[in-house]
Amino acid sequence: MSVKVDPNSFIGLSKKSAQNKAENLGLLFHLVRIGEENFFAYPADKREDRICIEIDNAQVSKATVQ
Repeated sequence: MSVKVDPNSFIGLSKKSAQNKAENLGLLFHLVRIGEENFFAYPADKREDRICIEIDNAQVSKATVQ
């Protein structure tokens, strides 16, 4: 079952809030970057149940369902 989610609804959330939201929606949380520090690259495969997150200034600045 795929979950339709608006990735823009994650913008402005803290990392913890974004993780909690993803978990509540049944999404995999994939942290790409915090500030200048890269954690994981964007995955090569496409999934409807994974949210990729970038964080700047302690808030989600970019979110992509991928």
